[in-house]
Amino acid sequence: MLLDKLRSLPAFVLGLIGFIIVVSASGVATLTVTTTDTLVDFSTENFILDPDTAVGNSTITKVPANQAAIGDAIGSPVDASAGLGAVNTALTQDDFVYRFEVKEQLVDSWSSTRAYAIEVFGDGLPIGTLYVDNGADNATTIEGVTVQISLGAGIPDSITIKVQRTTE
Repeated sequence: MLLDKLRSLPAFVLGLIGFIIVVSASGVATLTVTTTDTLVDFSTENFILDPDTAVGNSTITKVPANQAAIGDAIGSPVDASAGLGAVNTALTQDDFVYRFEVKEQLVDSWSSTRAYAIEVFGDGLPIGTLYVDNGADNATTIEGVTVQISLGAGIPDSITIKVQRTTE
């Protein structure tokens, strides 16, 4: 009865079944499926406590190589520039990193004595604080920094950014 049902299948299906049986028995081939796209649903909230400052262009990526922290001490802030120089917490290769920009709202919004603390929280817990100033003020272009905060091996459900002026 089973043999009669198998005979009624098209030749293509019989050939495919035979191939699967042979490959399974021989252990020659292995099918591996991997994904390269990930959908992450998280929320972000920005507290910009200064009307002269803008935050934007945020992304989450993987860290390509280890990097030492830059601008993580209040006594050694990173100077804002037209090229949006880097400021970051210590970054470990293959960890997740949250990247965003902090810059002047308009050309020459920040004076040469202006300084900021940029605090980042994941799920309400502090992740890192970085410091920026505008010591070499450029009155003709918008200046700022590109911020990178290590998220470690996982991505929090929510990220909060607080940018607060520390000096005028």
